[in-house]
Amino acid sequence: ICGLWRFTEDVIEGKGSVAKSTIIKTSKEMTAFSDFPPPPEFPVYMHQEYVCTYFRMYADKFDLKKYIRFKSEIERVSKSEDFVETGRWKLTIKDTTTGVSTEETFDAVVVCTGHHAYKHYAKFPGMEKFKGEIVHTHDYKYSAPYKNKKAIVVGVGNSGIDAAVDLSHVTSPVYLSTRRGAWVQRNIGPKGVPGDFVTTTRWNSYLESTLPQSWTDSANERRVNQNFDHTLYSVKPKHRISGQHPSVNDDLPLRLASGSVKMKPNIKRFTESHVEFDDGSIVTNVDVVVLATGYDYGYPFIDKDVVDVQENVLDFYLYEFLPDLEKQTMAFIGCIQPTGAIMPIAELQCRYAMQVFKGEKTLPSPAAMWADIKRRRSAVRGRYVNTQRHTIQVDYITFLDEMASKVGCKPNILRYLLTNPVFAMKLIFGPCTAYQYRLRGPNSWEGAKKAIENQWERTEKATMVKDPPAVERQGWGMPGLYTIAGVIMLAVLIRVFYW
Repeated sequence: ICGLWRFTEDVIEGKGSVAKSTIIKTSKEMTAFSDFPPPPEFPVYMHQEYVCTYFRMYADKFDLKKYIRFKSEIERVSKSEDFVETGRWKLTIKDTTTGVSTEETFDAVVVCTGHHAYKHYAKFPGMEKFKGEIVHTHDYKYSAPYKNKKAIVVGVGNSGIDAAVDLSHVTSPVYLSTRRGAWVQRNIGPKGVPGDFVTTTRWNSYLESTLPQSWTDSANERRVNQNFDHTLYSVKPKHRISGQHPSVNDDLPLRLASGSVKMKPNIKRFTESHVEFDDGSIVTNVDVVVLATGYDYGYPFIDKDVVDVQENVLDFYLYEFLPDLEKQTMAFIGCIQPTGAIMPIAELQCRYAMQVFKGEKTLPSPAAMWADIKRRRSAVRGRYVNTQRHTIQVDYITFLDEMASKVGCKPNILRYLLTNPVFAMKLIFGPCTAYQYRLRGPNSWEGAKKAIENQWERTEKATMVKDPPAVERQGWGMPGLYTIAGVIMLAVLIRVFYW
């Protein structure tokens, strides 16, 4: 249990695994599944061990372990001989304890291997001559083996920045190389609250979808520059902040200011022991180069006549279904890169897949699904920097609501505006947590409303040694927003959120 988040000492090819020091980039409430709030005592931003503990608690809560066949490896997935009539799949399964493989037939397959399994290696001139160590962040486990070694990290996505900061605790300076720079955001928001509690709201989502992109980009760039000036620290990219997947790290500014991490442009070439950069500078006697250069998406265990991914382009309807399958009995979960947490989206994808498999929902025609795929692809290409990384980007709340509409569990904001306006303000101006998608519809949860009302309290308790006085707790709440909204906003909100 835990997949990517289960730390392993050994490198396992074809399986994602985090480093020992990894801390999740989204706060615990934003990360949680829709019917299982994390314990109040869990940290606001969970270390990978806490993420694993949460998953195991979830499995125990819903008695899932009895449905899991452990120590089994899927070697091949192919259509059964009667697939056109039955939609069934043949799986070749290897028992890893005995090494014996068997073939079994299943009615449906859900592929949940994600997109952090197969390493993408950037190529640079002279790389083959280099006598130092070259390691991908997929294989990076600890900083200790690199103590006092001269290190270069390539890439300023989340993995690259995390690796550079981690290495800077045992060796200095660490050189952080980037082709185009990045906008680096913080986990911690105003007054120490989780940053995504402030930014990931329905109201912000509405503004960003309504106002000109340049306006929201300027506002968000101004916000991140208040943390540290990206031009001054040689991190500022040419693209706008909405044109790249967010990089999130609170420690990098201090590491740059202290000289523990030093920025470098793209690598020009390697020699046996040196690395030269595009600006002509050279780092000599390099011991290790860490490549944070992303992943190649693919499913080598599935027959290529079923799915064959090229250049990280996924021809999946809703990033989940193959449009040309004769029978829709296969779904891909988590093949997305959202601007927020992936778990709530993956959960909604699972809920929709089960409805499709059971015949409760019907997918559009293949032509309609292909049209939707092309529309999304065009939108991504028009907004994001053209790289293999940016092929599965989705806006968090927009995509959550779209999936929820398919499932039939999108919250009815209008109803709450008319019957419980205080709670409606929490849904609109408060953090858009997954609990909102259990308020109504199939498999609704009677605890969802309470989970939403108590999410700030659970977040507080993660850091407070003792309960604060009620007056101090207001800093975490939203009473000012409730008052400001008032009767004047009600008419506007009814129009905006009527759906």
